[in-house]
Amino acid sequence: MSKNSLSRHQMSAHGLTFLKASHPVIKTLKHSVGDANLHGNKVWDSSFVLMDYLLLDPIPEGRVVFDIGCGWGPTTLFLMDRFQSKVMSIDADDSVEPYLQLHGELNELKPVFWQRKIKQLKTADLSMADTVIGGDICFWDSLAEEWKTLIKRAKKAGVRQILIADPGRQPFHDLADWAVKKHQAELWEHDISTPVKATSYVLDIPLNGDGL
Repeated sequence: MSKNSLSRHQMSAHGLTFLKASHPVIKTLKHSVGDANLHGNKVWDSSFVLMDYLLLDPIPEGRVVFDIGCGWGPTTLFLMDRFQSKVMSIDADDSVEPYLQLHGELNELKPVFWQRKIKQLKTADLSMADTVIGGDICFWDSLAEEWKTLIKRAKKAGVRQILIADPGRQPFHDLADWAVKKHQAELWEHDISTPVKATSYVLDIPLNGDGL
């Protein structure tokens, strides 16, 4: 397969390369290790929305970030590359790790994976993080409740800021309404045109200090 024909099976954003589910390398990996479960089967649009949002409102370099629901790792790799963040890539599904590491190798970065569900992250765990992010990770009512518990724990742990991106599902909006009332969060609608055309919402929750 020629280089030009392969290009339609991948995306580039902010100097990084991400493979689509249709890419032959991804298909080979699926044949070798199996497909990821729990929706970790592609790069989701909200990851690119988070990247663009962070370019407009960046976090300081070198911060420790928990990327919850990391999937194939696009936001993880962006944070590592752009802000030299020390990222813990967290996902409930350990079958996403080969896809995360593949994208790390592709972009000459070495992500660190930790298999954990949202509800398994305790205050002591969260105390290691300055910032917590998540994209497309509030699609069930039960997940919205788990995020509420995590936000409370994160505040106790000293986490400075939480950023959650979502295309606008009802559980996310319910979480946003709660966070605005309880934690003076801000909800932003954010559009991007590259590498995909997408509209998502970013919930920005400052927890301790100024969020920075």
